[in-house]
Amino acid sequence: MSLSGKIAKESTITFSGMLYGNLNRYLYTALLARWVGVEYLGLYSLANSIMLIGEVLSKMGMETGILRFVSRLDPKADADKITSLIQSAFKMTTFFSLGVMLFRIIGSNFISSIVFSAPPLFTSILVVFAVSIPFNSLTLLGAYASQGYKLLKYKTAVTQFLNPTILLISMIISYWMFSKETAIMAPMIITGVIGFFTMNTILKRLSHISIKGVLKAHFDKDLFSFSLPLMFVAILQTFMHWMDILMLGYFTNPETVGLYHPAVRTAGLLQALLLSFISIFTPLMSNLHHKKDLKKMAGLYQLVSRWLLTAALPVLLLFTIFPQKVMLLFGSQFLPAAPILIILTTAAFIQTILGAAGPTLSMAGFTKLVFRNSLGAFVLNLTLNIVLIPKYGMQGAAIATFLSLSAIGIARVVEVKILLDIYPLTPSLFKSVFAAIFTAAILFWFKSHIMSYHTLLTLFIGGVISVGVYFFILWILKFEKEDIEFIKGLGFIKSLVKGKN
Repeated sequence: MSLSGKIAKESTITFSGMLYGNLNRYLYTALLARWVGVEYLGLYSLANSIMLIGEVLSKMGMETGILRFVSRLDPKADADKITSLIQSAFKMTTFFSLGVMLFRIIGSNFISSIVFSAPPLFTSILVVFAVSIPFNSLTLLGAYASQGYKLLKYKTAVTQFLNPTILLISMIISYWMFSKETAIMAPMIITGVIGFFTMNTILKRLSHISIKGVLKAHFDKDLFSFSLPLMFVAILQTFMHWMDILMLGYFTNPETVGLYHPAVRTAGLLQALLLSFISIFTPLMSNLHHKKDLKKMAGLYQLVSRWLLTAALPVLLLFTIFPQKVMLLFGSQFLPAAPILIILTTAAFIQTILGAAGPTLSMAGFTKLVFRNSLGAFVLNLTLNIVLIPKYGMQGAAIATFLSLSAIGIARVVEVKILLDIYPLTPSLFKSVFAAIFTAAILFWFKSHIMSYHTLLTLFIGGVISVGVYFFILWILKFEKEDIEFIKGLGFIKSLVKGKN
């Protein structure tokens, strides 16, 4: 299979999973917003951001480290070495995750009452979310380990199909059978436990790891030394991702956070595109760098960057031209956040189209530079939030996110050009830009005619126009050779449907 076909197959598996997972999480957020209200949604958002930061500390960057080390080994010839690496990573992550969990439980009352001045319920939410940290961390570590085999179906099945489904179903059952407080807390721990045991079962089949092996495993120094800088990178990136939520909670109140959260969740849908391609792009780039094949690295980098731009533009158009209708999905009380959606979607778009540069630097071994980039972006984001939120509230938080993501994205692209002499721009990019401009004109003309329709109907028509017109223009302008190979690579879907694969 050609490189384009390989990317098509694996990224489509990931994207279909992420599409399903993100739609489930989106529905989860929409229902939660309608059922528990703005304040409780704000409490959930704050607790979720704190939990995710804890997970990053628990993993210590091991997910990226295990992905890089495993992807460079032969699954058959180096089976014992792979098993040893995974067991070592599991042992280190288990120790750290339990420590983070205990620290979070002990400090939950301080975080709730002193830092955020939140109601007592927030302490209980923090404790429940803390208990789920070890399960979530080990699930993700196992998922990345399976990705190291250059197989994305297992990671996708657990993290994008199983977990979001369990999260949504358990929330609905908890709300209707118990209370809205239970609907916020119970789904997180239920999903964490089920996801952990499922991923662990899959990983045993791939690598033959065992509990006994994990307990006896030694701490792999090479894996640890490579992963540790990436832990700080991940901490900074996670802080930056959730900085607006945390700072809004500190400077304002849970209600403001609740209004802001749906816009963040919606804009975050663009990340599904980035992660779909990056999931297979990362191990392929690591393998090419290991072989010192800079020519193929450059071609892969440009190819993925172009596809990210092409796929992201129709989504950008829909969210920025119909922001009011998108926010109405969560209820009329969320309409004030429509301008926020425009800013955050633009920020997510920039992050997506420049997103291949970060993994390229990591897989090429420039982990310290990646850390410095993240540190600079973190400081910039923190400073902007401190300056802008007290004056402009939600708008200030959104602008801070936009400026920070733009700065780090541009910096990474420039560094890849300087260090590896590869760059993302190709002449064929202008086809996508031209198609987007033409599509935007059509959407603005239709907007006045369909805004009076029901929210779902308006968004459906807008989505059909955005995707249909956009790709029709690209078809007229003619697809590139790699695009055709990519489309051919999607032919495996037919065999999946027929049961041949």
